[in-house]
Formats: sequence, structure tokens, C-alpha cells
Amino acid sequence: MTSDEIAARNRANAGRSTGPRTAPGKAMVASNALRHGATARPDPGSVAGWLAIILDSPHITPGDLLPADECGVRALALAQAEAHLVAAERALQAFETGAAKPGECTKDLRETADLIMDELLEFVGTRREVRPDLSILRRIARVETEETMSGGERHRLLRRYLREARTGRRHAFEAWAAGRADNADAASLAPRRPDFPKQSQIST
Repeated sequence: MTSDEIAARNRANAGRSTGPRTAPGKAMVASNALRHGATARPDPGSVAGWLAIILDSPHITPGDLLPADECGVRALALAQAEAHLVAAERALQAFETGAAKPGECTKDLRETADLIMDELLEFVGTRREVRPDLSILRRIARVETEETMSGGERHRLLRRYLREARTGRRHAFEAWAAGRADNADAASLAPRRPDFPKQSQIST
């Protein structure tokens, strides 16, 4: 394989690995990559645990997870918001402590970079001949840095998701609290039956 053929193949591989070029495309890829962490659907077990706390009930029934009344719907929404907030906090903490696993995009970039480096070591060419490969390596390094460095694109997205989760939790709590207050007001205004003594309690 000639140097031009190698460079062409490397450019094609890099183009596939670095994903879409447009801002909407990059945002979609980043969102999909993080969907298994900060923005994933809350774990059902975590939601049930939070719902048990909110309802002050140690046992959650299927009916609690499929509420038919507004009070139950708001309690479930709050439980989901609490679970989502915990997931967002853990995802950001894992990234900032270096415990987060690299995303699929980062894995692809590293594999492509390794292939290019292997070929450069095997192929002895002029500076002009290897320049395209070196350009691709620099491009891969920039994209990977955005994915892994503090303050990079992924870090900014994780922090944004945490802010959104906190806002969602606050709104869910406010709605749940307002529903409880409405129910309490309705109960206080409901007519009460007179507490007449039973016939058996009337002395003769």
C-alpha cells in the first residue's frame, strides 16, 4: 500500500471516529453518549426507594408506581426527580474523580490513533508524506481532550445535566407540596358527621 493510500484510509477512519462536524450533530452524539449516565431513565429500584420515603411507607405496591390520582402522580414524579438527581450527581463525581469509563467516541479515537501510530512506525516516509497522518493525530487529540479534560465538552454537559436535575427536583417538590397542602385544606373544609352517641351508649 502506497503512502497516499495509507493517508486516505487514515483520513476516512478518522472521519468516522470523530463523528459529526455540525454543532447539532455533536450535541446529539454527546447527549446519546451520556444517556447511560446522567440523563438515563432513573433506575426503577431507586425510584421505588424514594417513593417509599415520600409516601412514608416501607412497602411499595404496583399501584403506587401506577398512580390513578393527582397526589400519587405528583409523589411518583418527585421520586423520579430525586433518583434522576442522584444519578446526575454520581455521573459528574465519577468524571471529576477520574472514575468514569471512556465513552464509545473516545474508545474509537484511541483505536484509530493507535493504528495510525503503528503505520507511521512501519512506514518510513518524507515529512510531506506523513503530514496528513500527523494532522489526523492532532485532530484526534483535540477531540479526545474535549471528551476527557476538566472543563471540556463532556464536563460542561455533565454540569449542565446536574443543574437541570436540581431544577427538575425543585419543581417536582413544589408541585408535590402544593398538592399535599390542597388535600389538607380540602379535608379541613369537608363537612363532619356529628359525633352522636350510639344507642347502646345511651343510659336508660
